[in-house]
Amino acid sequence: MLNTIFQSISTNILTQPAYIIGLMVLIGMLALKKTWYESLSSMIKATAGYLILSIGSGGFTSTFRPIINALASKFHITASLIDTYTQQAQMTDPETGFFINFPDAMVYISVAFVISIVVNFLLVGFNKLTKIRTLYTTGHVIQSYTMIWFWFLVILNPGSYNWVTTIMLGIFAGCWAAVGSNFTVEATQRLTGGANFAVGHQEMLGILITDKLSPKFGNPKDSFENLKLPGWLSIFTDNVVSTTVLMFVFMGIVMGFIGPETMMEFDPSLTPATWYIMYIFKTCVNFSIYMVILLTGVRMMVGELTKAFRGFSDKLLKGSMPAVDCAVTYSFVSGNVPVLGFAMGLVGELIGIAGLLIFKAPILLLPAFIPLFFDNATIACFANKAGGRKAAIIIPLLNGVFQVVVSELMLLFFQNSVGFHLNAWGAFFDNNTLLPVFLVGSKLLNPIVIMILLCVIMLVLTQLYYKKHKEHYWDHMNI
Repeated sequence: MLNTIFQSISTNILTQPAYIIGLMVLIGMLALKKTWYESLSSMIKATAGYLILSIGSGGFTSTFRPIINALASKFHITASLIDTYTQQAQMTDPETGFFINFPDAMVYISVAFVISIVVNFLLVGFNKLTKIRTLYTTGHVIQSYTMIWFWFLVILNPGSYNWVTTIMLGIFAGCWAAVGSNFTVEATQRLTGGANFAVGHQEMLGILITDKLSPKFGNPKDSFENLKLPGWLSIFTDNVVSTTVLMFVFMGIVMGFIGPETMMEFDPSLTPATWYIMYIFKTCVNFSIYMVILLTGVRMMVGELTKAFRGFSDKLLKGSMPAVDCAVTYSFVSGNVPVLGFAMGLVGELIGIAGLLIFKAPILLLPAFIPLFFDNATIACFANKAGGRKAAIIIPLLNGVFQVVVSELMLLFFQNSVGFHLNAWGAFFDNNTLLPVFLVGSKLLNPIVIMILLCVIMLVLTQLYYKKHKEHYWDHMNI
């Protein structure tokens, strides 16, 4: 009964960011004493905006996945993936996955997830003490964290399958959601011109580090927004044109190597009657279309969310702001920046994979779309703002290499320490920095001890971060 209740709430509300955001907008508008029809209208537009954003994001994935699968088949590569959802699929496999041996695990995971949300609210509610300003609205991400982290803990320490670990995991996940997103506030405010939201996704540390390192790579005055293109090159100021051309250059080459025969095996829309060059062109144009769809949804959602969150900040949770999906940031930069970040991240991953082949690494890796695009596209947006074009090119490239190196090391860690073969590693920046410390520490010490220690470190770092940014820390309350 308890399992059914938790799963129903989790499936229908807590892991659905569109509905969470819509509900927050409704509450915020009512707190501002708006009429019921104004509040309802804002809720619908915010929810629809997020759903439109999701269609754009999903389109990227569906467009890119057949290309990666065809690439592996063409060159007869059997390898682990740099992918989040493949990792999660291994856990939930009905024949071999986690729930075969632990059928009630979803109860533990659901409890940890609910605790994480409560912890986030409490940290924001007591922000005079904690200095936390951000409510993490991307519930599907933190729910994925609690699932995967709990699974990892049980793999590394079978004795972790208990309520004490579950409760502590919820506290740890909630603390990370709050602290990590809080670290993105200043960088996001600069990027968006004070739109009063933060990023709540899987590259929060990446945003913080990128914001600090980017000025060392270039000059923010040399950003893509300030780039003046002469003559015919001015066509690249159009987002659709620049995205299509960039994709045609990078993915067109890859698809050319794959060839139409192999590609037809993985994409039924490609038939023998279709000119392959036209298929490549259509695929690249589709990518730009999904970018337009995503940005349209972002604009709808952000407009309502920013307006309504004044109700939260003024009336309910003073000083709070929402932490939203990383894709929201793409509408605040030149449209070719996210695509360039993706392209340079792909180059970096290919360099890393070449290194694995050269040094005969035990596990070969293949790129997958989700971490590759969203991690590097997001990092490129913040790099472009803080360090200009050079930073937007160099940092995603370095991150691509980093994604491969850490993925290889973590897969080897599981294989060598407990003899467990993971078929993928979700190589978002936070998974490549915080998670290895958490997992290796859990194996060497004790899961409870390492989670308590990391929570204390995160809260102390927040206080230090507040002292460094104290002068403008609460400016969003005065707008």
